[in-house]
Amino acid sequence: MRLDLEQWREMASPFYEVYPREPVETAGVDIEVSEVNGLYLAEVATPSEMLVHDPSKNKQYDHEYLLFERFYEGGGDVEVGDSGFTVRPSRLHLIDMSQHYVSLKERSLSRGVCIPHALLGYERGAEPAFTSIDLNTPKGRLLDAAHNELLNTQEDVSNQDTAQIADSFVGLVRQLMLGKKEADGPVDDKDLPLTLLLQDYIAANLYDWDLNVDKLVRVFNVSRATLYRHFEQDGGVARYIRDRRLDRSFFELSLAEPRHGQVAAVARRWHFDNSKSFNRAFRERFKMSPSQCLASSAEQGSGAPSDQMRMTQQWLSRFRRY
Repeated sequence: MRLDLEQWREMASPFYEVYPREPVETAGVDIEVSEVNGLYLAEVATPSEMLVHDPSKNKQYDHEYLLFERFYEGGGDVEVGDSGFTVRPSRLHLIDMSQHYVSLKERSLSRGVCIPHALLGYERGAEPAFTSIDLNTPKGRLLDAAHNELLNTQEDVSNQDTAQIADSFVGLVRQLMLGKKEADGPVDDKDLPLTLLLQDYIAANLYDWDLNVDKLVRVFNVSRATLYRHFEQDGGVARYIRDRRLDRSFFELSLAEPRHGQVAAVARRWHFDNSKSFNRAFRERFKMSPSQCLASSAEQGSGAPSDQMRMTQQWLSRFRRY
């Protein structure tokens, strides 16, 4: 998806202030975003620019995550907290985005993965705010291969395998870039907040027809009242599951080739059997119909403002606090 400078500034606003370092007419951005099992993925081709990330100015969003980043072209200098570093294609980088962050980049192509602190068992202050690893080492090659598999999971892998690949990638980042916790050893499910575990389970099992309150109660051995309490701010358990399936539907439609029957096929894949209720829920959530979303995929690369850009921004902004 091609964005001009103002569109890029609008999309990035929950995370970055954007300052171009080259003529405005060449400061456009190509970006593709997706979600895999609770991880947020982005591939971005950017001009030379300065990015400023200040969590204190955007308190309505969750900044408790680390950015795993792989540059294929370009790079630049970054400051995380009070420390400065250089990012280049020869290394993999892990950055704590809960801290003040400034990046001065040349024209670059990169792929990043946003990983919640809780999923890694990351402790701010006790662990490094920035770490990197050389690609030309056994650890670097292993991480790079796992990263590539994660990026390819939505294309040709089942939903259940996708969840396992995402979990394995997070585990490798924890072990190879941060190391084991001295006191606790590997991160265990019992160390994670229940809300995160519930959300993670739901993300990995959206394909399951039997995913509902009763199954979550059995799997997590909690009362219905406890379960409802963890999803109260999301409008309830059923609403949360429905919205996650709508998100998956949106991304499939926004990237699919427009053809007859595509909307119905995507709706069925994510367990929406009634076309009228699917259309109504989709329009309520995204302010556009499924057909409009599908049509917008043909507009990519035109450089014109599109509903897809606006809706992708809204989806990206939906970082949750655990």
